[in-house]
Amino acid sequence: MILPLAGLLLAAGALGLWLGLRAVPPTETEIIEAQAARYVAETGGNLLDCFAVPSGVAGVRMVVICEPDGAEAWAVAVDDMGRVVEGAMPEDGA
Repeated sequence: MILPLAGLLLAAGALGLWLGLRAVPPTETEIIEAQAARYVAETGGNLLDCFAVPSGVAGVRMVVICEPDGAEAWAVAVDDMGRVVEGAMPEDGA
């Protein structure tokens, strides 16, 4: 009786730990690195062109900006989980 109960508690604990770790938001460094890698993949630019600034917009954690020398800046707004927030950045000419 004890062994099946111990197995069930161990499985429940492992499941709880796994689900809990999935809910931990990424660090700011992880977000910047992920978006910088996306920038490099899309434009062929350099990772060192990128930096981030905090955002004052609700639902936006930070804005990652990549500014290559002599070229137009690339920017993306991200939420607390590092996902891109569509419509948070003004369009060209706005």
